Amino acid sequence: MRAALRAVTLAENILIGLLLIGIVAVILAQVFFRYALSQPLSWSTEVATGLLLYVAFVGFAIGVRDNAHVTLNLYERRLSDRGRRVVRSVELVFLGGVLLALGVGTVQYISEQRDVTTPAGLPLWTILLAIPLGSALGLLHVVVELIAPQPLPDEVSAEVDLVGGGV
Repeated sequence: MRAALRAVTLAENILIGLLLIGIVAVILAQVFFRYALSQPLSWSTEVATGLLLYVAFVGFAIGVRDNAHVTLNLYERRLSDRGRRVVRSVELVFLGGVLLALGVGTVQYISEQRDVTTPAGLPLWTILLAIPLGSALGLLHVVVELIAPQPLPDEVSAEVDLVGGGV
């Protein structure tokens, strides 16, 4: 299972890097065509916006994976370790429910709008697919965290202090 999770992590990191490179390439192409050739690209804004949607949702999943989202830390620190674990589990279950609803709802919307295209002629589903993709990746990380929780932030700093790396 660890190897599969490492593969997913690597794939997410590569994907987000490629998406960011794609956004930069599309925007640079638009600037070049608009100002150097006086022939603006009609599709560049839609493609860059679609790529940005993928960055947002894949980035959201990476945030779930890395436990980088806003949590109730102010109140959690006052709880015992067990209390913090319970609060973290409730947060994860709620987040999982939101991700599931978002992913399923978007898949239903995509199936209803499968023949719709954007003004540039791109199938709308290719852009909207970012939402269920990011939701599925985020949900995977939620399930992994619920099954095999990572150390809580205070537990990590205590471990770092023990090895002399804490500040």
